[in-house]
Amino acid sequence: MRGTSHGVGRISTGPVEEGVESVCRAAACDHPDVAVGLAVLGVTAVFLLVVGVALSRLDDAREAVAVEASRTRAEREAFERFSRRVARLEPGELAAATPVGAGTNVLATARTVDDGEGLAAAREAYRETVMSTAHYDEEYDETLVENVAEEFSGAVAGALVEQGGALTPALRATLARGAERASDERADLLSTLETERSALTDAESTLAPAVEAGERVVDGDLADAEYGDLIAEHDRLEWHERRVETLLTDRQARIHDTEGERAHWFEYLYDSLPTPYPVLSVGAGTLTLLEDAKSTVATVAGDR
Repeated sequence: MRGTSHGVGRISTGPVEEGVESVCRAAACDHPDVAVGLAVLGVTAVFLLVVGVALSRLDDAREAVAVEASRTRAEREAFERFSRRVARLEPGELAAATPVGAGTNVLATARTVDDGEGLAAAREAYRETVMSTAHYDEEYDETLVENVAEEFSGAVAGALVEQGGALTPALRATLARGAERASDERADLLSTLETERSALTDAESTLAPAVEAGERVVDGDLADAEYGDLIAEHDRLEWHERRVETLLTDRQARIHDTEGERAHWFEYLYDSLPTPYPVLSVGAGTLTLLEDAKSTVATVAGDR
């Protein structure tokens, strides 16, 4: 991925969807920021059904992060190689200034002579580094001119393919600096991806035990449970509920902060998943499960 929002989608800000009512019930509306935030982020009822299975979406999310990190690392290394190859190219030599018109002192623009060999070598270096990453066709599918225009500028792309042009010292320096900048952007992306990988691990450490606690009650048999045990079970469920609510609030804030720096980042990163917000969708489903479990405990306790 480039260090820009090129080609990435956007967060839905449409009407509140059906899943919101379930989220609000699950959180008892004590945390409306979570419920409203999930609505704005487009979490729908379809993600609130089978929570245990939905936890596998976190594995899918980790895989998506790993794939993107691998591609970003390959691009960073490719731009580093291109920069080194460009630095080794010999630019053309400036020809002597030539008068324009007999008897005048006006000089023509100085020209550089290398018979285009420098430009050809630079183009070959770009094709053999940046355009040779394993995912290039799938991710970009751009011509050299298109890709250079995106990564550097349209002017640089034009100069690189100019008929009769030459690799001037200025162009060589521009290519080297641009490649270094592109490499640095990928390094920043790798840092963001590592933060996301850690966040997914932390989210699972909260959600997995909460799901286990909820399913143990919903799928279990409490007929022989003592009243005190039921109270303890209800307290445990509420403890997990508070942890999940905190996770969702923190996750919502992280999404807003990250998207503020990298527009539409999560829609790009999780394009292959059913939702661009896997932690929110699984968390919302977990709250619903915990609410169902608490209701089960309350019903059994009320029959005593």
